[in-house]
Amino acid sequence: MSKTAREKTGELFDLYERRFHRLAADLPKREPWTETGRREIAEVVSRCLGIREEWIPEISVRQSMVLDRKLFSVEFLAAESWPGAVATAHLYIPKNQGRGKKPLVLLCCGHGEGGKLCPGYQLMAGRLAQAGAFVLVMDNVGQGEREPMGHRDCAPVFACGLSVQGLIVMETLAWLEWAKKDARFDSSRLAAIGNSGGGTLTMFLAARSSGLAAMVSSGHPSNYHYIASKEKRHCDCNILPGIVGALEMFQLYGCFAPKPLLLMQGALDNLFTFDGFYAVCRKTAECYAGAGAEDSFYWRLTEGGHSWDDYRREIINRFLAGHLRLEDAPLPLREAPVLSADEGRCLNEWPAQALTANEIAMNLSGIKADLKAELWDVFPPPLGEKEIADLGLRGNTRRIFAQYEAFFFRQAVSTAPRK
Repeated sequence: MSKTAREKTGELFDLYERRFHRLAADLPKREPWTETGRREIAEVVSRCLGIREEWIPEISVRQSMVLDRKLFSVEFLAAESWPGAVATAHLYIPKNQGRGKKPLVLLCCGHGEGGKLCPGYQLMAGRLAQAGAFVLVMDNVGQGEREPMGHRDCAPVFACGLSVQGLIVMETLAWLEWAKKDARFDSSRLAAIGNSGGGTLTMFLAARSSGLAAMVSSGHPSNYHYIASKEKRHCDCNILPGIVGALEMFQLYGCFAPKPLLLMQGALDNLFTFDGFYAVCRKTAECYAGAGAEDSFYWRLTEGGHSWDDYRREIINRFLAGHLRLEDAPLPLREAPVLSADEGRCLNEWPAQALTANEIAMNLSGIKADLKAELWDVFPPPLGEKEIADLGLRGNTRRIFAQYEAFFFRQAVSTAPRK
C-alpha cells in the first residue's frame, strides 16, 4: 500500500531531525583564539554567506542633514553602497565633543519596527551619545526606510550563491571602513552592539572584522542546531546555507578573543532557551581562556523578554563606557524617542531606480535568477509538492523543508524508511 502524503511528510520530518543531531555531533573542532582557527572560521563564514572580498562595497554618502536636539544631534545620511544600492542611516552626535576624536558605536538593527527608528534603538543610541560616543544606526538591506529593497522573501539572492545575511554583513563592513576614514572618529575605539537580528550581525562581525574594540551581542546567542531545526518560517536573513554542522555560534564569538565581548539574554525570551544561552556562554568562555583573556568575556542573563529594556540599555552603556573610555554615565534616558516615523526619514521618497536585494545579488554574481522563484525552487526538498502534507503549525511545510535543505547546504536527505 502506498504511503499517504501525511505519512511521507512525517517520515521526512523525522529524518531531518536525526540529521540535525548527526551534524551537531560531527561539528569540526576549531581553535578560534588562534590565527589559524580564525582564518578557517572566516573562510567558512564567507562560503556559507556568499561573501567575497571583491564584493564588499564602498560607502559613499550622497547627502546629509543635521537635526539638533537638546541632548545630542542626529545626522541623516543618504548613501550608496553598491552601485545603484541606496543606503540610509542616522548618526547620533554627542553635544560635548571636546578635543580629539571620539569613539563610534555601530548599533546593528534587528527586526524592530521602523529599522533605525525603532524606539528601543533610538533610546539606546541617545543613551550612548549622552555618554560621549558617536552612534551609527544603519537600516539593513530591506529594513526600515529601505523596505522597498526586499528582505523577507529573497529566494533569487540564494539562487545567485549569496545570502541576505551576507549582503548585510558586507555592507556593514563597508560602513566600518567608511568610519575609519572619518576624522571625527577614533578608529581604535570602534564598537558594535546588536539585539536579535542585530545579535546575528554582531556575531558574524566578531569573525569577519578586525577593526572593532568591543562588542555586545544579545537576543541571539544559542546554537544553530536549535535555531535551524525550528519548525517555523524563518525570515530570509536567518537562512545561512551550509552553516549547520560547519560552524557553531561559540566558535564565531570566540574569534573576538581577546577583545571585550558581552553576551546577554532576557530570562523570559521565548525565542531562545536560557539553557542554550548558558551553554554558548560556557563554550565562548573556554575560547577566551584559550586566548588567556578570561577577564575580557562577560555574560548576563537578565529579567525581561526579547527586546532591550532600560535595565539592559544601562548594562550596555556601562560596559562600553569602561572599554571605550566614555564619560561618566549620565542618568538613564527616559524621555520619548526623539524622531517619529515621518520626521526620521533620510529621503523624502524612495528612488524608483534604486536596486532591490535580488538585483544587487544578480549584479554581483553575474547570474540572472528567476525573480518569481521560491525558496523551495533554490533548495528543493526530496519530496515533490503533491507528496508534502502541510503539517506545519507555524509556516508552510514545503517552505520549512526548503529551509532545512538550505541549512544542510542542499545535501540530499534519504526518504528510505528507518530500519
